[in-house]
Amino acid sequence: MTLQGPDLAIGRLHPEFAVRLEHAIREARSAGLPFAAVFSAYRPPAFGVGGFSDKFNSLHTYGLAVDMRGIGSPGSPEAQVWHQIAARNGVVCPYGPRDRAEWNHCQPTSVKMILAANPLRETVTPTGPSDLESMFEAGDPMIVDMASAAQSLAKAAPTPVRALEANAKGGEPTARVAARQRKKREARATAQRVAAKHVSKAERVATKSAERAKSERAAAKTAQDGKPGQRKGGGRTLGAEESHQKSRSKRA
Repeated sequence: MTLQGPDLAIGRLHPEFAVRLEHAIREARSAGLPFAAVFSAYRPPAFGVGGFSDKFNSLHTYGLAVDMRGIGSPGSPEAQVWHQIAARNGVVCPYGPRDRAEWNHCQPTSVKMILAANPLRETVTPTGPSDLESMFEAGDPMIVDMASAAQSLAKAAPTPVRALEANAKGGEPTARVAARQRKKREARATAQRVAAKHVSKAERVATKSAERAKSERAAAKTAQDGKPGQRKGGGRTLGAEESHQKSRSKRA
C-alpha cells in the first residue's frame, strides 16, 4: 500500500467487502491475533504486483481482494483461526490456510480470477478505475451471501495462479465453440419453425381450394339436374315421349 498510500488503497475496496473485513479483523484481534491487518488491498495493473501475468485477472484490480498480515504462517494455528473468523464474517479466503503463496489472500467471493468477458474489465484502466462507482456496481454480483461465505472454508483449495491462467486460456476457445454451436442449433430450429409454418399454410390453402372445387362441382350438378326436358342419364322426359308416339301414329 506504500505505492499509493493506505487511504486510497483501502478507499477503493468494495464497500460491502470493506465492512465485512473490518468486522473480521476486529474479531481476530479479540481472539488472540492482535496484529491482524491488511498490508495489500486495491492495486492497479500498472503496478505490476501479484502472481498473475495479466494483472487484469487479479481481484485486487477491482477492489475485491486483500492480502493479510499478522495471521501466522501457512498452515499455522493462527492462520486456521483467521480463516475460520473470516468465513464467519463473510470473507472468503479461497486458497485455504495451508497454501504457501496465497494463504493470506482474502476476498468477498469464491471466484479466483476475473476473466476477459467479465463486465468488471470494462470499469478499469491500467492506472485505476474509470469510474469508482461503476466499478463497485459491476462488482456487486460477485459478492457471495454470508451463508455461502461461511461454507467457503470447507471448499478452499490451493491453486497456483499460473494454473488458473492456463485453464482459462484453454477454456476460452471451448466456450467460443460452444457458443457457435448453440447459435447454429438456434438457427436450425428457427428455420424448421419457419418451414413448418409455410407447409401448414400451404396445406390450409390446398384444403380450401379442394373444398371450393368440390362445392362448385356440386352446384353445377344441381343446376344441370334442374333443367326442363331432361332427366337423369340424358333420356327423354314423359312429355317428350308422348309427343314422339303421336307423331308416329299420324304417319301410320
